Amino acid sequence: MKLYQLDKFGEDIRQIRIESNLSQADVYKTIGISEDTLRRIENGYTIPKFETLEYLSLLYKTDIVLLLSKTRIGHHYALGNITKTLNEMILNNNYEQIDQAIHFINETIANENERPTDQMLLGKLFQFKILVEIIQDYNANPNIIKNQIALIPHILKALELTIVDFKISAILLYQLDFIEIRLLIIYCEILRLNNQYQSALDILEVLLEKTTIKMKYDDNYLDLLFKIHFNIAYCHHRNDDHEEVVNSCENGLKICIEHSDYSLMHAFLFRKAVALFNLGKKEESEQLIKQCLTILKIIGNETLAVQYKKIFDKMYFSVEE
Repeated sequence: MKLYQLDKFGEDIRQIRIESNLSQADVYKTIGISEDTLRRIENGYTIPKFETLEYLSLLYKTDIVLLLSKTRIGHHYALGNITKTLNEMILNNNYEQIDQAIHFINETIANENERPTDQMLLGKLFQFKILVEIIQDYNANPNIIKNQIALIPHILKALELTIVDFKISAILLYQLDFIEIRLLIIYCEILRLNNQYQSALDILEVLLEKTTIKMKYDDNYLDLLFKIHFNIAYCHHRNDDHEEVVNSCENGLKICIEHSDYSLMHAFLFRKAVALFNLGKKEESEQLIKQCLTILKIIGNETLAVQYKKIFDKMYFSVEE
């Protein structure tokens, strides 16, 4: 099964070489790629080795690796950039382009002979479609527990598309990707809403380990890592385990600083301030909530700053700004 339009790639490679005023013999003399190998690449007969792509990139002063990726058959949701694309859609809460992905799914199924990939990829696309629907339903009814619980079968159905005989109890054994982890985070949030804090924590700890490993190779998992740390902190808060809340928030803040991403720093500061107050450390708590409010004002989120201040004024202590 072909995954690349090698004819198109070969034509582009040939054109770049010609525009660089190089013959096939010149390429061989400069970087050692034989004329026969280059001829096969330019005629679309073979996929070059990664090392060959790197050498050609240096010689042609063009990212040939990127050029090859652009000739992947099928929609960009399905290949290569799926994690980055989906992450951006989820981060921005903007799913307008999902219709394009769904259209691609329908075309792929209808056009059996030109299927650009296998059932695993189709399952991934369907899974993303279900994820979007779940997120939309979840955000539409954030405080109606029965509606949230009703989403659980859909989450499990989505996970079964890509993990055969999926079982929550076996997640430690599974290799999980971005979409699967996101689905499980929502699952844990629903457990939390239903006061099943320990069950949520057990799953979140596994997700934390797996997502931390993913982060070694792919920064697109950073948002998921933030969500996991925050959910762990909130579960500990509901369990009145304030020391663990502090630890979880400190881990979240450390990641914010390490990656220069401050999008959730205010949330970790707020949750940690609450925990410190409950531990009898009012002075430290007051310092953190002031930092939290300052950050929110700097980033222009005055509405949330006012909301946080009201919560502290009502439930803990009056915050002097």
